[in-house]
Amino acid sequence: MDIIALNKVDNLIWLGRYSERVYSTIKEFFISYDKMLEHPNFYIKYCNDFKIPNIYSDTEDFVKRYIKDTNDPNSIISNLYRAYDNCVILRNEIGTQTMSYLELAVNDLTSLKDFDSCIIDLQNILDHILAFWASLDDEIENYEIRNIIKLGRRLERLDMYLYLHKDMHELVKACDMLEHRLDYSHIPYNKEAFIELQSMLKNPNTNQDNLDYNKAISLTESLI
Repeated sequence: MDIIALNKVDNLIWLGRYSERVYSTIKEFFISYDKMLEHPNFYIKYCNDFKIPNIYSDTEDFVKRYIKDTNDPNSIISNLYRAYDNCVILRNEIGTQTMSYLELAVNDLTSLKDFDSCIIDLQNILDHILAFWASLDDEIENYEIRNIIKLGRRLERLDMYLYLHKDMHELVKACDMLEHRLDYSHIPYNKEAFIELQSMLKNPNTNQDNLDYNKAISLTESLI
């Protein structure tokens, strides 16, 4: 690993984690949005699933604040800003062209005003993040930089899927993708915790009803 990447491993990991958090959160929001409109209190279940405090007065307040309230640390825009902040720090490593896609995402989300059409606007954010990830592969020659960002993505996805109690197939798939990045990242990680996590998720007797999600989350968050 070259010295520049070594000095900024934490930023690279969190760039991957926050960009994935925004992407996966928006996709989950799409799934839940119609239910929120039909069932006024469904947003409460959404908050419970994501383990975020319910500071919202009703569905309308939740949608507006959760999407673009910068004072809400759990909002989509707050996490997008965190991804972009890491991008700024890593400007020399990832380049301005790649960085520009997250900047477009920030600008589009900041300018969102019509919450009745928020699904269309949020789809544009997803498209910008996909373009950002594609540009990472296309523009960055340093494999280790790309790999550490992807490690952050895979770590965040497994963590989120565990919080959301996704089915075992999705959890095992996310764990396998994380294993690939851990093997090739060349950075230290808690191998004992990962082995224990794998044994939990791949045990043929484990299912959604008996999986200890809290322990699995704890193991995942102790890996790096």
